[in-house]
Amino acid sequence: MNTSAQDSIKKGQLAAGLLVPGDSQIEVQGVLNFETVPVLMKQAEGLLQNLSEAKFSFKGVDDSNSAGLALLLELKRFMNSKNKNIVFSDLPVQIRTIAHAYGMDAELDAYLGLQDSSI
Repeated sequence: MNTSAQDSIKKGQLAAGLLVPGDSQIEVQGVLNFETVPVLMKQAEGLLQNLSEAKFSFKGVDDSNSAGLALLLELKRFMNSKNKNIVFSDLPVQIRTIAHAYGMDAELDAYLGLQDSSI
């Protein structure tokens, strides 16, 4: 399965999207903010319905605010509610910094893939 630009959104000059390079692999791309994250979450829910596990890479994220952390937490909650596995990798420093500021490092660390590095 390989989808790309059709799964993207554009708000003004800000754009974000999901790329699906493999069966359980999903790459998040673009800018994560309060305009783009709600639409990305709806797209992700559709993709996750038929997956038993998901591996989200954030290496394509250009910028993020606290909405990026909210996306991770919502993805985690969604998958946990369905008793499915989820792993995150390549988190941008902005998301790691915000998670650290809110004391959420330990909760988030349980879902990080090996490619990720700590702050």
